[in-house]
Amino acid sequence: MINIQTIDDYSLSAKVYITEASMPKNKVLIVNSATAVSKKLYHHYALFMSNQGYNVITYDYRGIANSRPKRLRGFETSFLEWGQQDFSAILDYAKTRFTDHTIIVLGHSIGGTIIGMTEKNKDISGIITIGAQTAYYKDWAKKHKTKIYILWHMLLPMITYIVGYFPGKRLRMLEDVPKGVIKQWHNRRHHENMKIQLERKGVQFFYHKCMAKLLTLGIEDDPIGTEVAIRRIHDLFENSDKKLEMIKLADVPTQKIGHFGFFSRKFKDSLWVKTLQWFDAIS
Repeated sequence: MINIQTIDDYSLSAKVYITEASMPKNKVLIVNSATAVSKKLYHHYALFMSNQGYNVITYDYRGIANSRPKRLRGFETSFLEWGQQDFSAILDYAKTRFTDHTIIVLGHSIGGTIIGMTEKNKDISGIITIGAQTAYYKDWAKKHKTKIYILWHMLLPMITYIVGYFPGKRLRMLEDVPKGVIKQWHNRRHHENMKIQLERKGVQFFYHKCMAKLLTLGIEDDPIGTEVAIRRIHDLFENSDKKLEMIKLADVPTQKIGHFGFFSRKFKDSLWVKTLQWFDAIS
């Protein structure tokens, strides 16, 4: 485990997997986590890619898991800072540590969304996003929409307001999450276009600066990463050579994947190999 300093001097917890493969591929893979998820979720996938010749970096955003302060109540951050500051710092580290390497990124959920929040995305050669979306509730799967809306946009904000942060670990709902992240995500619920909404508040985006080859993946049974939801982020990468693909359960085959299941080891020889082959083709 290492610590990586951001430009505003915040210390991020990260793990670097150095490949011991006989034929290294001179590529460094950065894994951007989902919102309330520790980098531990991606450990086995990172090991798999490392064994295939990749150097891999996983990390926790500020306020999450091993990058959280001792006291989360009163701690200010948002997913904009995760992109502008945290992901930027990881890109800088990758360039410095692996000077002759091609930089590629796998962004899970918000981890795909924040790629457009830093101008440094111009240093990336290849991107795979999985379930990357904008939390606009009308995009969610119809049969789950009401349940998720009540959870995300009623219960989570209420609990967060009372506690001062979302106590996810105590409630056995992934990791604790800073108040600002919950508030910003909650404010996304009625706005169809994330970019326009936040640009009106002075936020600058850099999706158009990214020239990386892009593969946008959606999962058939992901209730929030529906095709219409992931297309919103996919379309923002206007200058990328890009492809969008929905993974069907029958093609894997499996009974369930959902929003988090992609990183289960049972998909090592199917879904993980799919990403490996795609990244291998990036020059």
